[in-house]
Amino acid sequence: MLELQLFQKDVIQNLHWDLATIDEQDYVDLLEVMSANSENKMVSAEELAAQWNALL
Repeated sequence: MLELQLFQKDVIQNLHWDLATIDEQDYVDLLEVMSANSENKMVSAEELAAQWNALL
């Protein structure tokens, strides 16, 4: 329950939605979008290989 409340707080603060608008949305899709950040983005195979080679 706390996770849902924190999510709703984040959406209210950042998107300026009200609770009715949040309740009309698909929670799972919104949670995925709101939790996205640059640290967990997908990288290309070439970039991954370059990062691996840099470790050697």
